[in-house]
Amino acid sequence: MAKIIDGKKIAAEINESVKKRIKEISAAVGRVPKLASLTLGSPKDAEIYVNMQKRTAEKVGIDFEDIRLEADLSQEDLIREIEKLNKDIFVTAIIVQKPVPENIDHDRIIAAIDPRKDAEGLHPYNLGKILRHEADLVACTPGAVMKILSAEKIDLYGKEVVIVGGSAVVGKPLSLLMLNEMATTTVCNIATSEKGYLSEHVGRADVLVVAVGCPEMIKGEWVSEGAVVIDVGINMVEDKIVGDVAFSEVEKKASVITPVPGGVGPVTVSILMRNVFRAHKAQHLSSTGL
Repeated sequence: MAKIIDGKKIAAEINESVKKRIKEISAAVGRVPKLASLTLGSPKDAEIYVNMQKRTAEKVGIDFEDIRLEADLSQEDLIREIEKLNKDIFVTAIIVQKPVPENIDHDRIIAAIDPRKDAEGLHPYNLGKILRHEADLVACTPGAVMKILSAEKIDLYGKEVVIVGGSAVVGKPLSLLMLNEMATTTVCNIATSEKGYLSEHVGRADVLVVAVGCPEMIKGEWVSEGAVVIDVGINMVEDKIVGDVAFSEVEKKASVITPVPGGVGPVTVSILMRNVFRAHKAQHLSSTGL
């Protein structure tokens, strides 16, 4: 049976470190960091995440500004709101909560955020810095996956890493982070599945990361003995939260596995707070010498 990773414990360790460092830099600059959160309408999915962010921000000493906007706000008006926050010297970092309405181009919205205030690490500038091994504001979920692997002392050098899901938010940035660690990295997408190759790729994985939003699609028989399995998926099935991995099957084959909930999710929120701290530090670096 696999070791079940305690994401809450890893998150708590990150939070404690961030709290300490925020206290130090805030004493030096006379200001605590502030995270501005923009939510359009009242999507149920966003509410859960916003509340987690609020609670974690309070724990680590970050001011959390919860900005609620009309669901039918135009893209241009949303960009104007972002531009105001870009210019606000008291706002350290900005996050636009997902999901956004269909009339909003999420990529354009992310690109409108000042990259120095990009809490999620998804601005093209910050994604590009991964290629140069210079990423400071790292995409939150990929950053959480890497932190979990590091905490578990998983050596990625030369390992077969298979990422199921090639989104711009998780799969693509995560693949670059894996390559930076000298892992042999494969990214599977819908075409992999359509061509019938998905189970073959999954079976090769020393480290398997799944982020597709499809309940329990990865079966135990696909996974190799002793694989490390990181389940990023969060799906509601009959009022129950499940991942993208058939947990009860896969835990019998894996050496290490993340549960859903309580695995990647808490660590993702903590990486978000770490990004806010890093933005705060970078914005005040020259004046503090820290």
